[in-house]
This record gives sequence, C-alpha cells and structure tokens, in this order.
Amino acid sequence: MKKRRFRFLALVFICFISLLFFTIERAWAQDLTILEHISWGWIHDFEFYEDGIFISTYNGGIGYFEIDNEFNLTHSYTINPGGSHQLAQFCVVDSFLYALDGSMFHSPGTPTFFVYQISNTGYQFLAGLEPCGTIWAQFDPIVYYNSNIIFHNYPGDYFRIDVSQPADPFLTGSLYNTSDVCHDIIPYQDTLLIATRQSGTGFWNGNFRIIRNNLPDEIISLGTYGANSYTYTSGAINIGSILFTSHLDGLRVYDLSNLGNVQQIYFYSTAWGRCVTQINNYIFMGCNDGWHLFEYSTPDIVQHLEYLANDTRILRMRLKLESEELWCFVDGGSLGGLVVLDISGNLGIEENEYIIPNLEITLQNYPNPFNPTTTISFNFSNEQNEQIELSIYNLKGQKVRTFNVTLLAKPKLGEGWSLCHPERSRRAKDEGCQGTVTWNGTDDNNKPVSSGIYFYKLIAGDYQKVKKMILMK
Repeated sequence: MKKRRFRFLALVFICFISLLFFTIERAWAQDLTILEHISWGWIHDFEFYEDGIFISTYNGGIGYFEIDNEFNLTHSYTINPGGSHQLAQFCVVDSFLYALDGSMFHSPGTPTFFVYQISNTGYQFLAGLEPCGTIWAQFDPIVYYNSNIIFHNYPGDYFRIDVSQPADPFLTGSLYNTSDVCHDIIPYQDTLLIATRQSGTGFWNGNFRIIRNNLPDEIISLGTYGANSYTYTSGAINIGSILFTSHLDGLRVYDLSNLGNVQQIYFYSTAWGRCVTQINNYIFMGCNDGWHLFEYSTPDIVQHLEYLANDTRILRMRLKLESEELWCFVDGGSLGGLVVLDISGNLGIEENEYIIPNLEITLQNYPNPFNPTTTISFNFSNEQNEQIELSIYNLKGQKVRTFNVTLLAKPKLGEGWSLCHPERSRRAKDEGCQGTVTWNGTDDNNKPVSSGIYFYKLIAGDYQKVKKMILMK
C-alpha cells in the first residue's frame, strides 16, 4: 500500500512539474517585451539591409543607418534624387533599392520610380521610370514579386514594372480606376491580395481586392471580398490559404482555398488595426492602442494570447529575424519613433546562448526571393574545427533539409582552394574558410516543398546564425 501511495504521489508530482514547465514555456513564448525605444519623427517606411536600416522620412530622402548592439543608429548616407522629388515608399531586394516619389508636385518628363544599387557604404543610381504622373506615395505600398515591382497610385491605379534587369526597368501591366485606397499588397499564388477600402465611401466596403497577376501584359481585378460593414482593411499577411487582415474593428481571418467563395473564419474585436505580420504560427497586429499577439493552429483555431497597451497608433512593423526582433514605427506619444520588441519566444527555432569568441561570419543567399534554386554562402573569419551543419526550416520550425558542409580555405594569390581543416591548411587560421550550398526547394526525401518563408540555420560548434529566405513558385 505504501509503495502504491508513493508511486501515486510521485506521478502527481511529475504531472505538476510538467504542467508548470509547460505553463512557463507558453508564457515565455507569448510575452510581448519592449527591448528598446528609439525616438524619431515621422517615418514613411523602413527596411533592414545588412547590419543597418533604411529609413524614409519627410526630408525627401532615404537614409541608411548602421545599428550597433545597443540599438544606436549611426548615419551612413542618404539617397536623395534632388529637385522636387521626395522618396517615400520603397523596398529592398538583394543589393537593389526600388523607390517611389512621394511628392505631390510631379514635373512631367521626370521619374516617379527610381532604382538604386546599394551597399552598406554607398549607393549608385541605376534607372528612373515615369510609369505615371504624381504618385503621392506617402502610404501607397510597393512590393517585389517574381522579378516585378508592383505598386499602387492613389486613388485606385496599379502598376507592374519588370526589374529582371534592374538598370533597364519597363512597364508590363496596369489596372486603372478601381477607387481603391490601398494599404498593403500580398503576393498569393498567381494573384495579389490588396488590403484596401473604396475611395469616396467612407469606411464602407473596406475589404480586400484580389488581382490576377500572371498575365504578361495586363493586370485584372477578380473583385473585392470580405466584411461588408463599417470597416476597412489596413494590413494583410497570409499563411498558405489563410489570410489575416487588420481592420478598423479588429483582426479578421479569411479562407482563400476557394477564391470564388472566400469565407471569413475568425474575428477578434480590437481598436483600429493598423498593420499585421507573422512569424511561424504567431500573428502580431499593431493597433491604435497597442500590440496584439495571436496564435494560429488550424483554420478553425485562432487564439488571442496577449495585449500590450500603448498610447497611440502603430503604423509599421518589420521583422529582424536574425536578431529575434520586431521593429515598429509608432506615430507619436510616449513611444514615438521606433520600438523594438523581443520575439525570441516565437521563432520556433532554438538558439544557443554561446558564441565562439573572436569569430566573425557572413551568411547570405542569392537570389532571394528565389525560384527554383538559391545558393547559400557563408564565410568564417578563422579556422573551424567543429562539425559544420546547415539546415533549412519551415515556418513551423520543422527541419526540412540538412546539408553537411565542406568548408574551403581562402587561397593565396595564384593558388587554388584547399580544404579548411587544421591538418590540411595551416593558413586557414589566419585567412578563414568559406563554403556554399545550393538548395533546390526539396526536403530530405527529395520532395518539393511549398512556396513560402523558410529559414536557413548554420551551426559551427557553439555558434549559430539564422537568416530568412522566400521560395516563390
């Protein structure tokens, strides 16, 4: 009897401890924590590049700033075309920056679309194009998809520009007179999902538009969808066929598996939802009064996890995955400027705490986004004795492909590459090692994976580094 009682008590204790750790783990994963507040004025848009950040403001240029470990921003240079041009919305793809003119006073015969080649030390103007007149791109989004730039010109016109040769862009399609006030553009299969409201209708018919984007010479609207109520969509993000949208009245979730019959499957009431993004199965939404965190499990299960209050609206959010951060632009108030949130509990990919001393590493892939293959390259500052592994993960944190890495020592002038191994290359200690892996979008069973966001993770002993790439089909 005593043994049975002991076993019972031991079982209860184990269950209690397991439940406690599960609760702690869930609380950690759900915690919205502010790491830093960087005071700033108005920001049209911002994007990360290398170890810094591009920021466009009211002064008409796009500045590049280096970011140190203490979140200090050091100005490096500003892209400014001069004249009456005021660069506003932009996107960064590899080593190219594509920007729209935000000036309300356009001079006919001058560009409204600009292409620059960029580095972390400077830039070079490559091309300008005048696909339309005044864009007034204060808020109008610009996105890159399949070697094309797609942007909206208020009120209601859409343009597609081929940038497969960045120095020679040309217009390939347009859609006019939709009456849209566009707030976000999301590529989905062969369509574009447009977060919008209808101009001239107040907040009515504030749904989202679906545009067919796979025709060579035109863009065709398939119609508007969503809640026909006093609301409008200000942001959107999708996980497969599930679309998450930030609305005037909260988070609305739609099933896009049948584009002929789009269905709303979830609604959560909040203050005015301004922007939305996601990592793994976590959905972050910025509102007029703070941040909301949701967890998505299945199309039938979306759970609100946490709310972090703020005294004014959050207008932009950008993920900085390599440092496990979510950067947000807050329009005024006590946190006006850039606010950095800790998202380490939401990545789904474990990170070690230990870093190899005196080790510098570069890790990148090209092209990105890609279809069907991309080359991942990495460069160590010194010799590596440890096992080197590169793995690819999906958004759920599941490993889909693993590569065993063979590193090469950098050659001296006139010599070929040699294996980066202590017994085979003494100079590797001084000159470093490098390697490449080509991924063709398949898993370890050689089966094609679906399009979407993936992470590649390099492990060298105690050192780990993770970066993001996008597979588009």
